[in-house]
Amino acid sequence: MTISIAVFIAALILIFIKPKGVNEAFFALAGVILLFIGGLLQAEDASYIWGFVWNATFSLIGIMIFTALLDQNGFFRWAALHIVHRLHHRKMLLFVGLSLLAAFITIFFNNDGTILIMVPIVLEVTALLRLSRGGRLAYLLGVGLMADTASAPLMMSNLTNILTADFFQIPFGEYASRMLLPGLLAIAATIGVTAFILRKGILNEEVDRSSTVAFPKPATAIGDKRVFRLSWVIIVIMMSGYILSEEMGLPVSVIALGCAAAQWAASAMAGRAPFKQTVLQAPWLIIVFALSMNLIVYSLHIHGAVAWFPSLLAKVADQHELAGIYGSGLLFALLAAAINNLPAVLISSLAIEGVNGPDYLPYASLIGTSVGAKLTPIGSLATLLWMQLVKRGGVEIGWREYTKYGIVLTLPILLVALIGLCTQNWS
Repeated sequence: MTISIAVFIAALILIFIKPKGVNEAFFALAGVILLFIGGLLQAEDASYIWGFVWNATFSLIGIMIFTALLDQNGFFRWAALHIVHRLHHRKMLLFVGLSLLAAFITIFFNNDGTILIMVPIVLEVTALLRLSRGGRLAYLLGVGLMADTASAPLMMSNLTNILTADFFQIPFGEYASRMLLPGLLAIAATIGVTAFILRKGILNEEVDRSSTVAFPKPATAIGDKRVFRLSWVIIVIMMSGYILSEEMGLPVSVIALGCAAAQWAASAMAGRAPFKQTVLQAPWLIIVFALSMNLIVYSLHIHGAVAWFPSLLAKVADQHELAGIYGSGLLFALLAAAINNLPAVLISSLAIEGVNGPDYLPYASLIGTSVGAKLTPIGSLATLLWMQLVKRGGVEIGWREYTKYGIVLTLPILLVALIGLCTQNWS
């Protein structure tokens, strides 16, 4: 048990400090190799974890490739430019518009894709508007938060959602019926809370309405109009496939990969899908990180290092329903914020299975590990990616400053989302 704990702590520390910019996946993979060498993990453990993550893994690959292909054809930039052209003289409305676009991308594609797409757009827009660091940071925090807080409504919006749904065998339709209201409330709360708390950064600088800012026209963003129109059709097919996946007996990964293949074929015929670029944009290292961290956490589980968590969860859940939902949601959020939401999902799922508690626990876990992950920089890979891209774009933010914003902004959003779960549970 001691070695498992030491490997886990070492992996977290290296992920925190990220020496020489090495990707976190390599630290997690090194930890797994050490555990196998030490006999603390066996082949059957890897087989068990793969059974837990394979559908989520292939779903993520499909969604990220599909998202990358849309982005290469200017799909999301086209949408962003429409918002910017209409609202760039009205700061708060521009903030809301860009946040809603980030929410749309998160819900229907995924949270990591939101970061990759929206951060460069926001950096460009805020630079053209000549905003100060405080103003730019407000817009960046808005879309950065939305990448996780908006990921609750649908199963495919976040890797953690698919992992949890697979573990508890929750069909797409049932998932949506329980999580749509909490997810929409989380989106509304994200906009309301960030707009209120960051209002000085958003409204601090007046924009001269007579001035002209050289924003490109939306139509110029589209690479191929036929592929653009076909993309809308494929998106509708993808959403329909998710809804009907249970009736068709298909895992969501088949839907995601199939639609990615259709988009790739259409894009390739139009010369809009360079093979090397598209393949490189797939989240291979995220997959390595997720699988490796789950194996490290599973080693903690089988050697008794997290035996305390199910007993703590049982005490929290053995309360009145309102107290149980809020208590468990906060517990899952703190776990995700402390150790990253991917390993937190496995610990939470195993604990929920062990205590055999109320049926709201998996959904409280979903809210806690998606929304609550924004409390700290390490809480989600999307946040780590956000910090890298923001720094690369010239807006410095340290871990301490992010955590200050994370706590102040995330806690009210989490509480509102849990109200939605309470309401849904009582109906």
